[in-house]
Amino acid sequence: MPLQDIVVLIHNGEYGRAISTLETEASNKDNPPLERVEYYKWLAECHERVGDYQESANSLLEGVRVILATSLSGRAKAEQSVPLCDKALECFKQEGDSADVLMTARLKQYLIGLSRR
Repeated sequence: MPLQDIVVLIHNGEYGRAISTLETEASNKDNPPLERVEYYKWLAECHERVGDYQESANSLLEGVRVILATSLSGRAKAEQSVPLCDKALECFKQEGDSADVLMTARLKQYLIGLSRR
């Protein structure tokens, strides 16, 4: 399903359908990586809207994983990934444990170092 159709579901409050479709599209390795990242961002948004901050953060980190697996330069990977880490940190602070926060903070530091290469 095209992203614009999924966004309509989200705006209509049909989060369950949107989440299901986004999970399918995000995990589909036939989709281009940066398109998959967009699906993960929207998936995180849906989870946050229904109050599931843990899943929201996990979706954002999946997006980071996809970015890191691309052939982009280290700087480009960091530029796209650090905002996702920041948002994941916010979500984990809402609902998560200290290990999640620590792991995500370390990942962010790694990405910042990557941006300097």
